[in-house]
Amino acid sequence: PKTVVAGSRFEVTWTGPGEKGDYITIVPKDLEDGAHRNYEYTRGGSPLEITALIAEGPAELRYQHGRTGKVLARADIAVVAAEVTLNAAESVVAGAQVTVEWTGPDNKGDYITVVPKDLEDGKYAQYTYTREGSPLKVLVPIEAGDAEIRYMTGQGNKVLARIPLKLEAAEVDLRAVSFRDV
Repeated sequence: PKTVVAGSRFEVTWTGPGEKGDYITIVPKDLEDGAHRNYEYTRGGSPLEITALIAEGPAELRYQHGRTGKVLARADIAVVAAEVTLNAAESVVAGAQVTVEWTGPDNKGDYITVVPKDLEDGKYAQYTYTREGSPLKVLVPIEAGDAEIRYMTGQGNKVLARIPLKLEAAEVDLRAVSFRDV
């Protein structure tokens, strides 16, 4: 294809020597020859499936020699952002579960997590894999405050979408009973 969605699996048709160790890789367009990123060995035959880069932008498919890394063939390809949506309640009780409706690429290892709003990107807390379908449930942090629901990639823990979530303190009522009262 001329374009692929970031992180998705796509098919590549190829012809070439198919020597032991030869592989096809997808790399950023400006990466030096001989380097590789996501790849599959040609011993899998043609066509074969490769996982797209997670970063959007111009890229290149390369057929590389297994022993030398020499590029024997190349083709331009563009990696485009996935379309992702998230929908959930605006607030839930801290420590409970939140139901999240989502759309997105559902690539291998993708997941939805709920984290404190100020947690840096790439970090996660409790999560549920998107392979569980939509809607899905995610356990939220126990501390009350501002949080985020994040759709994250299984490849590199990149945040593809986020929405705010308010974590409300649980109301707890405890009463002691004296054994004399029983």
